[in-house]
Amino acid sequence: MEEILSCLELYFIKGLGNVSIKKLIEHYSTATSVLNADFNDLKENFGENIAKLITNRDTSLKEKALKEYEKAEKLGVKIVPLSYQDYPFLLKNIPDPPPVIYIKGIFPIPENTVAVVGSRKHSSYGVYVVNSIVRELAKSGVNIVSGMALGIDTIAHKVALEEGSFTTAVLGSGIDVVYPFENRKLYDKITENGCVISEFPIGTKPSSYTFPQRNRSIAGLSYGVFIIEAPDKSGSLITANYGNEYGRLVFTVPANINLSTAKGNNSLIKEGAIAITEFKDLKEFLPFLKSSVNIDYLSDLTEQEKEVLMFLDSKKYYDEILEKFSNKYPDIDSILFNLQLKNLIQSDSMFYYRVV
Repeated sequence: MEEILSCLELYFIKGLGNVSIKKLIEHYSTATSVLNADFNDLKENFGENIAKLITNRDTSLKEKALKEYEKAEKLGVKIVPLSYQDYPFLLKNIPDPPPVIYIKGIFPIPENTVAVVGSRKHSSYGVYVVNSIVRELAKSGVNIVSGMALGIDTIAHKVALEEGSFTTAVLGSGIDVVYPFENRKLYDKITENGCVISEFPIGTKPSSYTFPQRNRSIAGLSYGVFIIEAPDKSGSLITANYGNEYGRLVFTVPANINLSTAKGNNSLIKEGAIAITEFKDLKEFLPFLKSSVNIDYLSDLTEQEKEVLMFLDSKKYYDEILEKFSNKYPDIDSILFNLQLKNLIQSDSMFYYRVV
């Protein structure tokens, strides 16, 4: 509880952004240690301005954090600080992750995540893509991440629920504010079979500020971002841009050049997004869609190589591999290199995954 309250207090300090909070927690390990840090030490490592913001913080923030925690308790909402191990790994590794996330539903979330986003004013083409390609993703047990907006987001969540797959809704409002209101029943179903996530304090109303922030978290939570249908200017393209910025795979489907609701699709393909025309195209790029295999037959591998190979049953970020193996195998970089030479694993933007 102390660390949750400390992280909330840190979050409530005006002028202290997400990037700075991440760096502070990485340096001091916990939010509690950040708040207890000496002014001179803070100044030496982060500059005088941040040192003053932390050491001269308003004493009322401690009470504000406690009230926020109590509100969450009454709502059955879990608050996960950035410093916790079960904070979603991919989200933690973006430059500006939320200092805390509010969660209602099943947690921790599965790591085999694909964001599915698209236009609120969709065409029948967008519906077809969700009901064919995204439905196959859901049948394969992929965690479908979206924003619970009307249109494509809603259809994607419903398809995931229909197929018994986990689905994660990322809100552009406080965890207790259902928006749009028409999705109240969907919200409840997602909390029973997946989870709803927000980075905003309880009671926060949706706004032109919160939605781009929400889109950033959708991209941050996901291995890949699948744009179903997007006009030239849309929140879906913002999500795609964040995906590119974070080194995620960005997918879309080609669209009729006369289809105004999907002009963004073809623009994304011109800019380097991966064009998808059927489900099997995704299987080439998402390692967690590959069936698991018995690798004991690979007799030329060392026991260390076998262990690392088994760990890479889904796409893993380099830092996650180091966290798992660096103490046990100081030569982990050599092990990864040898597995690549043997064509057993591949890397993509600091992610490693098994190809056997």
